[in-house]
Amino acid sequence: MLLALIACLVIYPIARSVIGIFTDGSAGNPAEGLDSSILPVLGNTALMVGGGSLLALLGGATLAWINERTDGSFRGLGGFMPVAPLLLPGITGVLGWVVLLDPRVGLANGVLRDLLGFIGIHLDEGPIDLYSMGGLIVITGLHLVPIVYLVVSAALKNLDPAIEEASRISGAKPLRTALRVTLPAIAPALARGWLLAVINGIGLFTVPVIIGTNARIEVVSVRIWRYLTNYPSQPDAALLLAAGMLVVILGLTLVQRYLIPSARQATINGRGVRAAPLRLGKLRIVARAVVVLYILVALVLPILGLLIVSFSPFWTANVPWSHLTTANFQDVLSDLSAFAALGNSLILAAVVASLAMLIAGFLMLNAHQRKGTGGHRKGGKKAKHQHGDSRRQRLVDTVTTLPATVPHSLIGVSFILAFGGAPFNLYGTVFILMLAYLTMEIPYAANAASAAVGVVGNELGEASRIFGASERRTLRKILLPLVFPGLAAGWVLVFIHVLGEVTVSSLLSGVSNPVVGSVLLDMWTQGNFPRMTAFAIIIWLIASIAVLVMLRVSNRRFARATR
Repeated sequence: MLLALIACLVIYPIARSVIGIFTDGSAGNPAEGLDSSILPVLGNTALMVGGGSLLALLGGATLAWINERTDGSFRGLGGFMPVAPLLLPGITGVLGWVVLLDPRVGLANGVLRDLLGFIGIHLDEGPIDLYSMGGLIVITGLHLVPIVYLVVSAALKNLDPAIEEASRISGAKPLRTALRVTLPAIAPALARGWLLAVINGIGLFTVPVIIGTNARIEVVSVRIWRYLTNYPSQPDAALLLAAGMLVVILGLTLVQRYLIPSARQATINGRGVRAAPLRLGKLRIVARAVVVLYILVALVLPILGLLIVSFSPFWTANVPWSHLTTANFQDVLSDLSAFAALGNSLILAAVVASLAMLIAGFLMLNAHQRKGTGGHRKGGKKAKHQHGDSRRQRLVDTVTTLPATVPHSLIGVSFILAFGGAPFNLYGTVFILMLAYLTMEIPYAANAASAAVGVVGNELGEASRIFGASERRTLRKILLPLVFPGLAAGWVLVFIHVLGEVTVSSLLSGVSNPVVGSVLLDMWTQGNFPRMTAFAIIIWLIASIAVLVMLRVSNRRFARATR
């Protein structure tokens, strides 16, 4: 039932919208809005996604190798630091870099101009121009690094350390071992990570709408948004272009599934086997510097830039230290539209995160319990049962990952056409936003729930059943407390995604249902920069508090469950 509901949330809006285009006689030719100006847009998209995904591949793979295979990791914090930027709402990070590197009034550019002035070089703008294809590619790459890191890091954890130790015993130096042994062994994971970055980059909206607009560089996701928000709107052209994005993403997904090998790498055989960290010697400082530099660039500096501008009466390259004020925060909190948007986003984020994790957790725990009961069957019944469970698991994986293949722009357009009018009439309500958010976040929730359930062995459930406990009691007393920290981490990730979501928010929200993403975008387009940064800081603080509270609660629950 849950699988059918998830499938309907994705398939029904898209199917109805596409059918409506070709059956509505008044629609005319749906491609008439796609003139020759779309060709540069496609080229810009290819450059942004191609360059950003390659930077993300290089950065994510390097960070994963440092943390999983060398003594340059920061131990317990090492695995968390590369994914820490995921806890920063996407639009907040982009706005942070804008206030730092705007060519005229960027804070970092102002500092650099002052330094160059000491050596006789005087500039009115720059020296770094964020509003360029280079700036667009770099910031896109920064956004995609955690995605690649998670894939490559998981592959390195499962890589058999014996093959690398054999190489070092044979006299190969660390760099040669990494290039000739480790790199080929994780090549499938590198390819999957890169394709996943490409798929996410194609649907990226926040970076190109803020940076690309100022650079006069338009990409597909922004063109779709303009088709719907400009007057007169062109919903058919928007849907057709979004459908083209879907075709490309589905093609890349098929390439990933059928042409990239998924099991041609040595994995751990036996328990407790871990790779001895590679001793980098003097290069250890360099490795740690790389990790710290990434955290500074992706997390610390953007937040610092937002903080400075949020306390300034106006945005300028020279910070008015003697005139810092809290007026921007007071204005935002007294603004009824901003306050309503914050309230709506907090409620939607909490509800969607709870529903998504409830659905994903139920599906994954149910699959885990079915797997655990397979050992009680004999002969052909056991084989048939295992085959059925395998098919059921593949079905669960396929349905829960289906929304990840649909661009957020297409989800927004389809939900407008499918649920905005009769018979649902949901446009302008929080319910259409809730359904769209839930559809988008199911893959993230499913991944988190799958990872949480995957660390719990079948032996615990089997031991509980041997002592006479029912399936429900085993779930409530044993499995759920053990997987709760992982489910809590997934809840936090979904909460933050929804809180700072911009793509669907800009299409589905309005005066009657404002949310944080659309209000921040409006503040940006209207030039309310100090208030915009103050609002972004408030959102970041709320997200950080949510992370700390949920992690504290989950750690307490886990501690009680394992006593």
